[in-house]
Amino acid sequence: MGYVNRADRFLDSYQDPLNQQQVRLAFSMPLVDWGRQKSIIKTAQLTRQQVQRNVQQSQATFEQTVLSQAAQLSTLSEQLALAARADTLAQRRYDIARATYQVGRYSLTDLNIALSEKDQAKRAYIVALRAGWIAYYRLRALTLYDFERQQPLIAGK
Repeated sequence: MGYVNRADRFLDSYQDPLNQQQVRLAFSMPLVDWGRQKSIIKTAQLTRQQVQRNVQQSQATFEQTVLSQAAQLSTLSEQLALAARADTLAQRRYDIARATYQVGRYSLTDLNIALSEKDQAKRAYIVALRAGWIAYYRLRALTLYDFERQQPLIAGK
């Protein structure tokens, strides 16, 4: 919007100006984008495909982790059974060695060896027990499932 007038001299153009309003409207439309839109679409498609591959890879990795943890749990339960058996045998051996020592047919060195082996077997049993429980709760956390109650750990909403 502005005031417009014509005159031969500069100062006369601003005396009695005409009150005229003008509006301009322009459109801008590219005729050629040199393949820009195609490249934007192709980039978006490739990004989507990459994200899908990453999700599939993460899912496969997670499934492999769960399977590995489950296999480790069964192996650890076997090791726990063996450690418990070794602990029981070491305790029996120590009891026999102590009784034999008290009778006088065993030396103090042999009794100490039996005691050391008993303690070592007890430690191995505790380590196996700990590893088993850690593996069990790790599997439980990965799957979000309570195996004792046969139900999910997180209730659906």
